[in-house]
Amino acid sequence: MVDELRTAVRAWLAERFEERDPALDDDRLDIISRTPDGHDALVSRARALQGDLARAGFAAVDLPEEYGGRGLSRAHAAAVADQLNAFASPSLRPLAIGLSLAAPTILAFGTEEQKRRFLPPLVSGRELWCQLFSEPDAGSDLVALRCQAVLDGDSWIVDGQKVWSSYASDAQLGMLLVRSDPSAAKPHAGITMLVLKMDAPGVVIRPLVDIAGGRHFNEVFLDGVVVPAGDVLGAVHGGWQVANGTLGGERGKYRGGSGDGRRRRQVLDAATRAGVGVRADPLWRQRMVSVIADELILDWLGERIGAGAVSGGSPAAGSLMKTAAGTLEQAAAELVSALEASGGMGGLAWRADDRDGDAAAHALCASRQATIAGGTHQIQRNLIGERLLGLPR
Repeated sequence: MVDELRTAVRAWLAERFEERDPALDDDRLDIISRTPDGHDALVSRARALQGDLARAGFAAVDLPEEYGGRGLSRAHAAAVADQLNAFASPSLRPLAIGLSLAAPTILAFGTEEQKRRFLPPLVSGRELWCQLFSEPDAGSDLVALRCQAVLDGDSWIVDGQKVWSSYASDAQLGMLLVRSDPSAAKPHAGITMLVLKMDAPGVVIRPLVDIAGGRHFNEVFLDGVVVPAGDVLGAVHGGWQVANGTLGGERGKYRGGSGDGRRRRQVLDAATRAGVGVRADPLWRQRMVSVIADELILDWLGERIGAGAVSGGSPAAGSLMKTAAGTLEQAAAELVSALEASGGMGGLAWRADDRDGDAAAHALCASRQATIAGGTHQIQRNLIGERLLGLPR
């Protein structure tokens, strides 16, 4: 059945897209998103492709049929993802928060009414989601969050600020983490997860431009925003458990390119351009082999975690993926930039008429966030030590 689905998806994609040039990965293709028009085009193409996939029966195939999927296995979903990686189809990255984080969270903690309301339009690309967790003084340490929600009759009144919220300016809905009981004996016991309509009165979204020119980050201000009491995910004051489920999925999704060998291709492509002398040098070869081996190990680790073979399927196992993948992302970007510079100024300077000449520099700058997004590596190592290895705090 998996092979049949893979063949069907491949035939469907082949009618619409060319096979992907191995040298052109999402990191390079997404350079266009560094302008407002480019960002909007990236999001628009992602939503259109997701809608087409849904109509063809190839979207979120591992979700239950009643919620827009096909009730198939993770292996089937992985087969679809692999074929998407093989063709020059639009990047679905703007939809990743909804598909990879919101959907599993809603499935695990949502009511039946919430599942039927939120999942089908999420699967079809009609509604985009964002994640409203981090705050200026509460990033990786979410216990310190201060965005406050006060229950007033049948509504929550929310005041506060969120930051580093990817695609918040494009989203229709957001998973909003709030402090609902400031007097709770333990700080994590007074947190609730709300579903926020991003166009609600009192919501102000301001885009942030990152060091690589990317425009997907945002800061979000909430001033007297009204959220219906029924839009709670999980239990009231039980948001810490819900958030940990979401974060486990976020950290676990940092697979080494989901088996598509993205970093390997980037390194080998840069080595080819650098010339025979570099490829024959044992020190350069050692660095290249290290990145290639680490990427393979990361993919195998991801498969074991997905199958529950690591730490009994503990959500904290995602911290292993997050830490390894973030470290590898930076190492690969640094190596590609160094290879580009080995024969001259590549990676540091480029011709004005070279449309992709700044790809290495762009990827190097973008890789800086890899050890921060989804929780800093310092926090991840604490989680690995305490929850997986049983070490004292």
